[in-house]
Amino acid sequence: MDNHLLKKKISDAVEQERGRLLELCERLINIESVTGNELKVQNEVKKIFEEIGLETDYWIPDDEKMRNFSLYSDTGETFRDRPVVAGILKGKCPSKGKSLIINGHVDVVTPEPFDMWNTDPFCAVIEDGRLIGRGASDMKTGLCVGIFCTELLKKYFGGVNNDITIVSVPGEENGGNGTAAALLRGYTKADASIFPEPTSNQIQPAHRGAAFWRIHIDGRSSHGGTKYKGVSAVEKGIKVVAALQELEDTRNREICSKNVFYKDYPLSAPVTVGIFRGGQFTSGVPEHCMIEGCIELVPGENVEDVARSLEKAVMGVCREDSWLEEHPPKVEWFGLFYNPAQTGPDHPFVKLAEESYQDMLGERPVVNGFEAGTDMRLLNRNYGVPGLMFGAGDIAMAHAPNEYVEIEELVKNAKVMAFMMARWCGIE
Repeated sequence: MDNHLLKKKISDAVEQERGRLLELCERLINIESVTGNELKVQNEVKKIFEEIGLETDYWIPDDEKMRNFSLYSDTGETFRDRPVVAGILKGKCPSKGKSLIINGHVDVVTPEPFDMWNTDPFCAVIEDGRLIGRGASDMKTGLCVGIFCTELLKKYFGGVNNDITIVSVPGEENGGNGTAAALLRGYTKADASIFPEPTSNQIQPAHRGAAFWRIHIDGRSSHGGTKYKGVSAVEKGIKVVAALQELEDTRNREICSKNVFYKDYPLSAPVTVGIFRGGQFTSGVPEHCMIEGCIELVPGENVEDVARSLEKAVMGVCREDSWLEEHPPKVEWFGLFYNPAQTGPDHPFVKLAEESYQDMLGERPVVNGFEAGTDMRLLNRNYGVPGLMFGAGDIAMAHAPNEYVEIEELVKNAKVMAFMMARWCGIE
């Protein structure tokens, strides 16, 4: 079909069906699904797949098999009552198109503190052109756009030439084991993938890696009146934080800002101090300090190497401090510890996404890197499937009180997404 005609038919169809898009989003937002509690929302996703007429695969991952899987992150979680659901629109003539996986997560972070919300976080509200509720940005609406576009292509065009597979996963917010479960199940092959994370309708073929660190620093306690007899672990911790700030500056200047997808950000890869604890009493010299945070990395870097650079920066403080030289800080790694991923800027799928955006909306898209990590790395780095992030939500709203998405941005996203999917998978 001629692209001009295809564009018009898709745009008109999305406008005609926008009520259906909002209905799907509301159905998922209205179900509480904080990580670990995804059963009800996944049952609703299964119901939607069956309504549309997709070939549906619904299963509960086996905990023992998951723990023995090389891509499993050791979070200690169970998958009891936490299904994964896949919906497949089978292609009519695979030789005339390319296959696509759309991967979205249904788990959300806690909405606490509740008193910061103006509405019930698990009751979708439309107000001032916005759809409000937990998951409105990250990323129930993104998953719903993928489902909506698949339904639209089936309803208005009779389907596509090659397969569209939608994988709805739990457990993304604490490390990505839901996607690992889908890979263990065999959802590892496609010509391209879309992860509809909140990108503010920017096309983002790259995401960062990340590692959580914890630093323990020992001092010597004393009464505050005889501070000179003690050694403040907090003051030593402040020196360590200063070294981490210097590490961040150096990394961004010499390494991270040189990546093509992150070169235009004010800060390409943060080193964030999230927790700083020390001391027991107002007038006492603290004998222990604990600092926790996250170091991020860009494609082209390796998480093990970046971890060593942080350890080296911490140990560097010891060379200038006799106490720390004799009592070196202890660095430990916990939780997230994963690599970044990237699809090259000249890859045909990235180029098709850019062209589809410009043709559909009449403006050039912003193409850059996602300012966090995603499950794309699991499919991209281990199975060679190219992919990108593309969603209407704003990452600044992800995890925030009064989370929302602009409805017109959601509609724009659906138009571009459906156009991309039709062109990639092939349509008659």
